[in-house]
Amino acid sequence: MASPSPDLPDEVLEEIFIRLGDAADLARASTVCASFRRVVSGRRFLRRVRSHHAPPVLGFLYGSTSPGFLPAALPRGAAPAGRALAHAADFAFSFLPGNRRWRVRDARVLLSQWSAVFPDLVVADPLHRRYIQIPRIPHELVASLADFYVHTFEPFLDPASDKEKEEEEILPFRVICNVLSETKVATFVFSSATGEWRGVTSFSFRSYGGIRHPGPGSLVRHYASRRFYWTHDSWNYLLVLDTREMKFSIAGLPPNSHGGRRVIFHAGEDMLGLLTLAKQSLEFHWKTLGGSGFGVEEWQHEKTVPLPDCYRYTILDAAEGHLLLRAAPRFLSWYANSS
Repeated sequence: MASPSPDLPDEVLEEIFIRLGDAADLARASTVCASFRRVVSGRRFLRRVRSHHAPPVLGFLYGSTSPGFLPAALPRGAAPAGRALAHAADFAFSFLPGNRRWRVRDARVLLSQWSAVFPDLVVADPLHRRYIQIPRIPHELVASLADFYVHTFEPFLDPASDKEKEEEEILPFRVICNVLSETKVATFVFSSATGEWRGVTSFSFRSYGGIRHPGPGSLVRHYASRRFYWTHDSWNYLLVLDTREMKFSIAGLPPNSHGGRRVIFHAGEDMLGLLTLAKQSLEFHWKTLGGSGFGVEEWQHEKTVPLPDCYRYTILDAAEGHLLLRAAPRFLSWYANSS
């Protein structure tokens, strides 16, 4: 089929398509002709779409016992797409090797074995049923942990850089693994570009207060603006990992903001946001990303967001400008299925 717009260069088509606010409109445009499909599927254009339009919430992955996907429900506009994704993809990950149990560790999607201190890892694509097996951390790197007892192994994906090559069929990725003891964290990085692990950094937080009996979930991970942040219920500070320099640091939190679930997120421009759950409201603080150090005076209280009194809440996660709360009716169990 001949192109209906032979005189329009790709740059002009991009400017037209970027003004389509709905992903369904882009999908329909990509079916018109080969030139439209080439522009719409190009990684440069898709990055522009993500920067101009917040991605729709299709649902969320879970994997504490067995992997699965819960699609968005009506009246959300993305509900039909969420149901279509749930039907098309294999979120049980039955295509993974062997008969082993796998758990979701990162929503992009990284999975690990159960019941292993240093488990096998895979990066999986549930839609196309493909996966990449990650080699185990070499013995010589594991031997470098001899100076402390390993309590927790935390693998996660480093979000892809905006500088990947347009012509590559498979985007490069990095898997980061933190190994945690009561007073120290060591970090290893696997690069798909080199196919190798390397030890990059370690950090002792003994002087800031250790963690008694650390286990899975004792540190809660957040991501914003090329940095990972970890919070702990007893800490009034953040453990920060800058992925550009692969260095840890400590940053303070506002007074009285510890003791409950919190989320750290990119709040726009050069701002770092903090949401804390306080009784029946959300407290929103922010600070500039350029700020550093342990000082708590950099945080500014922006607003209090009241929540309906008929529910009890817990913060589950935040990503892509959305906050995920569990809201359970007060007269039901906290873990009621109807939450």
